[in-house]
Amino acid sequence: MRTPGPFSRDNEPMSTATTIHPPALVRRGSWIYCPLLGAVAGFLLRIVAAWVAGLPWAPFQGVFELAASGADPWGMLVAIALGAIIGLGFAGLFAQERLTVTVGPERVVLATGRNAHEIAAAEVDAVFTERGHLVLLDGTGAELARRKSGLDRLALRDAFREHGYAWRDSDPYAGRYVLWTGDTEQLSLRVNALMTERDRALRRRDHKEAALLRTQLAEQGIVLRDGHRKQYWRHTD
Repeated sequence: MRTPGPFSRDNEPMSTATTIHPPALVRRGSWIYCPLLGAVAGFLLRIVAAWVAGLPWAPFQGVFELAASGADPWGMLVAIALGAIIGLGFAGLFAQERLTVTVGPERVVLATGRNAHEIAAAEVDAVFTERGHLVLLDGTGAELARRKSGLDRLALRDAFREHGYAWRDSDPYAGRYVLWTGDTEQLSLRVNALMTERDRALRRRDHKEAALLRTQLAEQGIVLRDGHRKQYWRHTD
């Protein structure tokens, strides 16, 4: 989708912006499939709840006793309705995490939910996708942004190229990464400590903590690349 930019005196657009949205099936489908799956889960929970509640060794007895309470058909209808409502909640969470990218000659806007991150075009030196993430680098090789996208790669490529950005088919610094093995001599004590914390976070599958530590390492001039639960690093220029 294109949105017109400022207009000149002869009413011709001086610039345009290109917006790449998630596929319509993804945007709209989650509002259908998530409540539907939630309703099915509520239906199944109602069916097995009475049986599980009667097992003395089963965990979460209180939950299953609550699910089994109430006479049918109202008890079943309530279970289905609650499941659908929970499914709607998940659909809302997914909607907040979906990325929309707007590319213009002056700036790039990365929007998720109500949050928008603007990056001036003059700061962007390279753009590429890597393992489902959109990555923007500055002239030193530092990451201006790394966002999980789920967007069409060709649409992203065409939009960035059209507006004069240097699109790369792969990471231009791929050959510079070094495997982190713990207490690496080339890194400071502070950086090694952060890398150790992040290694633990990755093993726990704590993605939020790992992302936070990635940001802290970026402040130390370290760019990371993950592969098979291992960390690879490089210095910015």
